[in-house]
Amino acid sequence: MFTSGSSKLVKQLNRQHIINLVRMNSSISAREISDVTGLQISTVLYTLKKFESKGYIRRIGMGGTTIQGGKPPVLWDMASDYGFTFGIELLSKEASLVLLDFKSEVVFQNTYAIEYTTDPEIIADQLNEIVQTIIKKYKIPNKKILGLGLAMPGTVDNKKGRILYSMGFDLHNVNFRDILEKKFGFDVEIENDANAGALGVKWLSKSEFMVKDLLYLVIHSNFTGMGAGFIINHELHRGANGAAGEVRTFLPDKFLKKAIKRALEKYKGECQICDMKKDEKKISIADIIKSAKDGDSGAIYILKELAKEFGKRIVQFVDLLNPELVIIGGDICEAEEFIQPIIRKSILNDVISEFTQNTRLKFSQFKSFSGAMGGASLVFQKFFIK
Repeated sequence: MFTSGSSKLVKQLNRQHIINLVRMNSSISAREISDVTGLQISTVLYTLKKFESKGYIRRIGMGGTTIQGGKPPVLWDMASDYGFTFGIELLSKEASLVLLDFKSEVVFQNTYAIEYTTDPEIIADQLNEIVQTIIKKYKIPNKKILGLGLAMPGTVDNKKGRILYSMGFDLHNVNFRDILEKKFGFDVEIENDANAGALGVKWLSKSEFMVKDLLYLVIHSNFTGMGAGFIINHELHRGANGAAGEVRTFLPDKFLKKAIKRALEKYKGECQICDMKKDEKKISIADIIKSAKDGDSGAIYILKELAKEFGKRIVQFVDLLNPELVIIGGDICEAEEFIQPIIRKSILNDVISEFTQNTRLKFSQFKSFSGAMGGASLVFQKFFIK
């Protein structure tokens, strides 16, 4: 946090504060911004007009008069068509993509199957093909593309755009940003998937962007590993080497096998998931969640067993970091109705300090697109704090 600085720095911070208030509050007036920031109304109006001249914001109408009467205030909002941002979350065999306008609203989102490869050039070619298809579909001029943010598992040097190590893709010290930018033709930001997810909550969630200390946890369809992202005092904590938050595993290797076996014993004639296992079909979280939503008692049992293990690890993080809020993102969000009460109970009963018992728990509003939204936030963050 800045405690002192030049007048230029102070002006920059004031501009950031003003633009972020407009970004997070549609139909806001200069007087409302002045009340929140403590800045003089003349300073706020001058800054708003500067942003208007750049095309970032626009006047959208007039507000109501006050009790004192007088001229109605001008209301401001982001200019949604100023530019567009791509966000991608890259997993071993799929890529989730979102396209956001300048107001951070979703224009398009989809998940694509991709061929698994450890060749970064081939990975980049596959992503470029997907992105170019969307650019053509929506007829987006290149000058309107603000950039693309990529979220992926592994240790990432965000400043240099290098993948230091990604176990899933067997990549070591690869300048992936350079590879992608040459193919895309516009700016690219890269970040660890959990870090990106944490930033996505911080930058794109209107209900949570003022949270000071936040823990973001992501779990996807293979559900053997979990990623963690930490926002501490409003800043992303990456660690000394960018490797903070890596969790090798949170489930015993034989967990699923044992859970399915128990489900089969408890729900012999009503377990679709057990039947899938008998047929030697590969079972994903999506399969389990779908069956649970269809009323499959065996699938519901498996999800609840999963939630107990998930709760144990969350309690450890809560004890260590004492966050104000825990956000869970990824495919597991689709199972919220089954697992949320169990995780909430774990935090309430198993944390060491009574002061952390009431730690807030939420599931990401972006669900399976949490990482992709986090990727897009990398571009917005860079844009709004430059």
